Amino acid sequence: RRATKMEIDFRASGGANALNASAMSTTSVGSTPIINNQLIGFVIPGGSVHTNFLPTDASGLKYTLQLQAPGDLPIPMTTVSEVVCFLLPGATLPPQHGVLVYWQVASPGHEPTGFELFGSITPGRPSALFRTGWGLNEAIINMSQQPQVAVTLGVSVEPLANIENILVDNPTDSTLHVAKQIATDLFTFMQSFDTGAVGNLMTVPTNIFDRWLARFEAKFRRDPSFFMKNCMNE
Repeated sequence: RRATKMEIDFRASGGANALNASAMSTTSVGSTPIINNQLIGFVIPGGSVHTNFLPTDASGLKYTLQLQAPGDLPIPMTTVSEVVCFLLPGATLPPQHGVLVYWQVASPGHEPTGFELFGSITPGRPSALFRTGWGLNEAIINMSQQPQVAVTLGVSVEPLANIENILVDNPTDSTLHVAKQIATDLFTFMQSFDTGAVGNLMTVPTNIFDRWLARFEAKFRRDPSFFMKNCMNE
């Protein structure tokens, strides 16, 4: 599953990228930014570390970083299954604050995705490995076939209480969702063989699982994300 989509708008304002989240609140100290842009690092395992996040508003609590594929990211970008974010050495956060990390993908001729949540970094958990889910996202699979793709990372400094509430309401672990989609595919396949001979019980051939698995593996080789799109109607 793609990371959880939040109510976030990405727009240009005064030459800077703006990241506005109606689902989030922030805290600032007067009009002075309370952190600088050298706050977190981003790296794809095996790749270079990126730290040049740019502030997007006067609060000093929101930052963005744009990466290009090809260039900053491997192609196709759907091969990127995991990324790492971490607080830089010496970086300081306001007391009782952490960081929420978001992503957005855009390419010419395609509607950009909304900003979606990777997860959080906190003083008690200063680094995190995030699953992208890009290889299972049909829209991103289509965009990754374009000659140029842009990925924008959004960083929002939030009170720890806000982060906890947002993560509870928007779990980012895609494992359970993928498992549900695979289980649904199996159920739909079995249902297509049901004879209906025993009331509300499903009656299927004894080799139904082997047949489903052979079909699943064949379709997976052609399209690794097929079960995330639509359950089959065969």
